[in-house]
Amino acid sequence: MDFSTVEKHLQQEEQASPARSHTELIQLHKARATLGHELSTLHKAVNALFSRYHRLVKLPDLEHVEWANAVLHFPNLAFCVIDSTGIRAESDIVRVLLTDVQGNPLFDRIIRPQRQPGQANTFYTGITHEQISNAPVLAEIWDELRAALVGKYLLAYNWKFLGDRLRENALCSDLPPLYLVGECLMNRAASYYSTSTALKLADLCGRIGQTLPQPATALERAAGQRAFLHAMAQGITTVPFPQALSGALEDDSLDDLDEEHPF
Repeated sequence: MDFSTVEKHLQQEEQASPARSHTELIQLHKARATLGHELSTLHKAVNALFSRYHRLVKLPDLEHVEWANAVLHFPNLAFCVIDSTGIRAESDIVRVLLTDVQGNPLFDRIIRPQRQPGQANTFYTGITHEQISNAPVLAEIWDELRAALVGKYLLAYNWKFLGDRLRENALCSDLPPLYLVGECLMNRAASYYSTSTALKLADLCGRIGQTLPQPATALERAAGQRAFLHAMAQGITTVPFPQALSGALEDDSLDDLDEEHPF
């Protein structure tokens, strides 16, 4: 039932004269019933179209695309990634990495933990026990880190985890606090995809066709964050990828990683 036909029949009913006989009244009732059926059919068809419309893939908000483009042009933009002995409040930091927008390391130091000596969290960080044993302690690289952060606008995936670990480790080692200026890329990603649920960095990279190893090193995670920012700047939310890769991203065995590592 097309709209023009229903419109024509409705106009006819609007212009119809009152019934002057029993026969005319029956005819009017019949025409009115037909019109009601046509309107009901049209209403169902429109509802079905609305349902299809609301199931369309959501378009990213242009605000987030423009934000990503603006940030990519910051000459002082840096990505900050840390590794730690775990996700507990007292976990020691074992690596701090800063890279620029091209992926060049601005600061990359492995740190020997003091409260959990010898624990490199090797499976998740890729840092060997030999590297840990020969690394400086946090206090020995703190001034160098502070200098590297001067004038930088930071992006970090899970900004809260980053800030909490740096703050707690500094307090434990009686070091001056760091004052970070930047934003949480994880929160931006949730807004970009219109979800209230935090997205795993690995899943996010999978959506844009950038496979992130699991577990991933600090350098690989920084590369994943840069790739996502570039994708956001182009308004890309997803790209087709082989079914085999899709299955790999959905492997339930990877869920166990979240209990030990925030990424």
